[in-house]
Amino acid sequence: MKHSSDFGRAGGFAPWSCLALLLAMADAMPVAGQGCIASRGAGGAAICGQSSAHDDSVGLHWEASVGYRWLHSDRMFSGDVEQTQREAEGSQEINDSHFIDLAIKYSLSPRWSTELTVPLAVHDRSQVVRALNLQRTILGRFHTQSAGVGDLRWMTRGWIFNPTDRPKGNIQIGLGLSMPTGDGDVQDTFLVPGRRGPVAQIHAVDQSIQLGSGGWGGVAELSAFRQLVPRLAGYVGGAYTVTPEEKYTPTASLNGDYSITDNYVARGGFEWAVWPAHSVGLSIGGRIEGVPVHDLVGGSEGFRRPGYAISVEPGVSVMIHSWSASLTAPVAVYRNRQQSIMEREAGLPPVAAGFADVVFILRLSKSF
Repeated sequence: MKHSSDFGRAGGFAPWSCLALLLAMADAMPVAGQGCIASRGAGGAAICGQSSAHDDSVGLHWEASVGYRWLHSDRMFSGDVEQTQREAEGSQEINDSHFIDLAIKYSLSPRWSTELTVPLAVHDRSQVVRALNLQRTILGRFHTQSAGVGDLRWMTRGWIFNPTDRPKGNIQIGLGLSMPTGDGDVQDTFLVPGRRGPVAQIHAVDQSIQLGSGGWGGVAELSAFRQLVPRLAGYVGGAYTVTPEEKYTPTASLNGDYSITDNYVARGGFEWAVWPAHSVGLSIGGRIEGVPVHDLVGGSEGFRRPGYAISVEPGVSVMIHSWSASLTAPVAVYRNRQQSIMEREAGLPPVAAGFADVVFILRLSKSF
């Protein structure tokens, strides 16, 4: 097997440079949002560039990768208005989440590949307990956690055009399945208000830190790249997860049934081969990810926190022989906690949800 050591030949891009452009689309199953908006998946940080620029023209190969995603959400929004009073009084919900995606990909040909991803997650959620008085006095803060395997994902992807014939631009499509292997009914100890003070009770942890989505999902992906000038390329990519099932009932849930939500992610931007001799690329782009108010298929009832975050996404990627690594750090510039169906029917404004300022996404891969 031969490996490309530059961004391509004669100023072009290696035709397989965007194999990981689809955000290592584990990112979108279901990733929506950055905190209280349910966020799952490590989201490989692959950029359109040399981060996956392997020359597969000689045959089949395997690729193993590890994706890591970390977020800390503590800024509360209702609609797109930040609830600064929550931070001032120390009552905001705080999520710390670590996601690890273990993936193995098999290239059937230079055009087609299939990939299985096993996601792992560790969550910690902190929130307050209040007194049963008119002032709703804060009595203290407690933590709930979850850790384990999430929903397995299987994807098959293919280039529209033969990469050998289209080294400077191409389009990739992907179809896959998200399987409900993650536990959607994780329980932990909550402090709830009582007449004589907080009372410890066992309940289902918040939807945002459940390990599984609670249902099956179908995933559709689309991405494209194009060389604009030597050493500079533009890229776009997106994925949408469709969940036909409507809701499920976790044990002793404080929020009733949990909605099984669709989710989406999209990216676009530019990458520059800043150091072609050593396969180093820099990128800058935009990113949007979220949970919609209404699902495309099936009902949308049950408890959900719809919303989205728009971010500026800088990144860096490098490749050394059969190894590639990339790091992106989407920085949120706009956040919107949208009104859910339940809230609309009850005539209530969107209950505030937490978002992160920045999310760190790292991906390391090795081809064999």
